Amino acid sequence: MLLVVAPNLATDRIIQVENFQASRVQRSRSVLTQPGGKGSNVARVFRQLGGDVVLLGFVGRASAAFMRRQLQRFGIHVDVVTAYSGESRTCTILCDTQAATHPTVINEETPQIESDACDKLLARVRRWISKVDGVLTTGSLSTGLPDDLYARILDYARMKKKITAIDATGPVLRAGLLARPAFMKPNQEEFFQLTNGSRSSPVVTLAAHTALTLGKAGAVLVHEGRCAYAQPPQLFDVNPIGAGDAFVAAYLRYLLNRRPAAECLRFAMAAAASDAATLRPGLVDVSQVQSLAARVELRFL
Repeated sequence: MLLVVAPNLATDRIIQVENFQASRVQRSRSVLTQPGGKGSNVARVFRQLGGDVVLLGFVGRASAAFMRRQLQRFGIHVDVVTAYSGESRTCTILCDTQAATHPTVINEETPQIESDACDKLLARVRRWISKVDGVLTTGSLSTGLPDDLYARILDYARMKKKITAIDATGPVLRAGLLARPAFMKPNQEEFFQLTNGSRSSPVVTLAAHTALTLGKAGAVLVHEGRCAYAQPPQLFDVNPIGAGDAFVAAYLRYLLNRRPAAECLRFAMAAAASDAATLRPGLVDVSQVQSLAARVELRFL
């Protein structure tokens, strides 16, 4: 079982528009709404790939029932903390059906969380820790949380002999790496920020499994002194939002099963490609993932 700690949960609103043009009044072709953010996406894909998963994070009181109901339909153990009044933040994803361009994404900020919300979150981590095999901290932090929150969670999980992982950015990622997670997955921009973002601490210790995702160019895995490059088995342009989360979910699904790093990378690349073929982030076709994984070629650099 994987525990996914994602404090800044959201509602995704995916809007399809043909020939989108800024500053124009246009009509949408379709609108889809679902629980979103990195944590929700990872949990859905991990579950679709046959894993048992717990999702822990903050939501608004008005959204709690919707989040639980929608995620439980996938068989996810949902343990959300109501941390502020009103609705959870909304992430708007605007997809142009006629252009193979990256969607426009507008992410709202979470309101200031209540004073006892962080303590509640940490208490639930402690409650689940004996039941899980791994812990992933992922996504941005809600307003009011300290940068070292993920580091505290990962350090505690590592002390309990769990496989640990992080997918974050900036100071949160830099602090989290001090807890020596087993897995990390920055993209190019996040990796650049990590290695160039702090003059006071220029040395960065990478995770044992460090996957650098390069979008359509594929991914590079650094593990045990070797560097492996994987090219996507096929490119899809329906909606790339969430593909990186699918990558994380698949890699951890196989890592928790003690599979070799090369196999983890192949299935991660396949899951990312499958996710990009769907309009909804955090959704893969399991049979397609199996087929695509067989086509992923690794080149050791």
